Amino acid sequence: MRIVLIAGFSNSEIREHLELKKDSRWFHRLIKLFGLPARVGEFRDYAPWIPGIIGFMEQQKDIELHVVGPQIRLKHAIEEFTLRGVTYHFFQSEWTGLMRKTGNYKLWKYLQLSGHYTRKILDKIQPDLVVLSGAENPATSVSILYAEQYPRLCLCQTIYNNPEREKYSHPNCLIQDMEKEIFSQLQYFGVYSSMHYKLLRDFRPDATIFKFGYPSKCRLLEPTEIKKEYDFVNFALMHGSRKGTPDSIQALAIVKKKYPNVTLNIVGGCDPAGLQNLKQLCEVLGVTENVTFTPFFEKKEDLMLHVQKSRFAVLPCKLDHTSGTMTQSMQLGLPLVVYKTTGTPAFNREKQCALIADKENVEQLAQYMFSLMDNFELAETLRANAREFQEKKVADARQNGDRLMATFKVVVEHYKEGKGIPQELLFDPERDN
Repeated sequence: MRIVLIAGFSNSEIREHLELKKDSRWFHRLIKLFGLPARVGEFRDYAPWIPGIIGFMEQQKDIELHVVGPQIRLKHAIEEFTLRGVTYHFFQSEWTGLMRKTGNYKLWKYLQLSGHYTRKILDKIQPDLVVLSGAENPATSVSILYAEQYPRLCLCQTIYNNPEREKYSHPNCLIQDMEKEIFSQLQYFGVYSSMHYKLLRDFRPDATIFKFGYPSKCRLLEPTEIKKEYDFVNFALMHGSRKGTPDSIQALAIVKKKYPNVTLNIVGGCDPAGLQNLKQLCEVLGVTENVTFTPFFEKKEDLMLHVQKSRFAVLPCKLDHTSGTMTQSMQLGLPLVVYKTTGTPAFNREKQCALIADKENVEQLAQYMFSLMDNFELAETLRANAREFQEKKVADARQNGDRLMATFKVVVEHYKEGKGIPQELLFDPERDN
């Protein structure tokens, strides 16, 4: 079976196989002119679950895998190479990214080039199935709309059109419209949480919705013995209200009343205005000297080492089912404080693996931070239980992979031959979390 995986991701290994332009002043001037975040012109490791699914599919003898996606600074419009049996097709994405600033979906869709590059690539591959990982990144996800002659499956990393989002951020109309068009055009979807299932079902009542989880070939992250420099860390690709960054600062101010020297390391990106607001909040609350702002790291391994300079993690995400940063904190041995979302209660289903505060309850968040600082035995219990929890999750990754491969086959057979879909592959909100 010949499968195309459309995905946006970056890692150091992939970049080594690309012919890249040198950094240029004009590109950064354009970014500044269009008012885009500086990170648009930066290389960094992100979306590690994509290499995980690729690594699993490398091992499947009956799969011919092609990965299609955007990359910045390519010397040529399309660059292709093969690595461990997987063929990669990357296309230039600067223009498509810059055009997002128009804010008008119809105009942007007309001007963007991602879809046109994708159609050219697909015409050459002639896949049996086209799979999109995530509909919420227009530069990547618009490509699926240009694969209309093939069966298409969208694996939902999140659902951007979530009414809850408006409480914590200003929704991007371009992303909303892009996602809605994908939902209206495609028939097959995969979700891993009941929250995403219900949102998708509201948008598309007749959709065929499979249960999926990302497989991984990776082992657990291994903790490193490293000198502790901070008490707490909050890390994310992009900080803001929906990641609970202001809440973690407010909670720190409460903790400071008992522990004047308590420290919080905020690691990751933030738009200039958002960063200024966070720094002003620190000043108002009198914790400027207690909070450190650290930029995101280009390489994942550098980020993971830096995170371990903290004793504990406080990750009060408000929108996510769960986040990759929670998983990474558990694997790295950082006792965790989070908010209650649709996914975090599962951490404590069998054993207590995290301290879970009610959403937006900053006082409770602070009390749980006190608990970690006051109670060494509690912190060690959480550390051990969380590691055990993650070991089981990694063991389940093989089952996720087998289910995903079965889903691919069923989608192709249902689309081309009208064969039935086994109920056990479909998402069941009564059975599945």
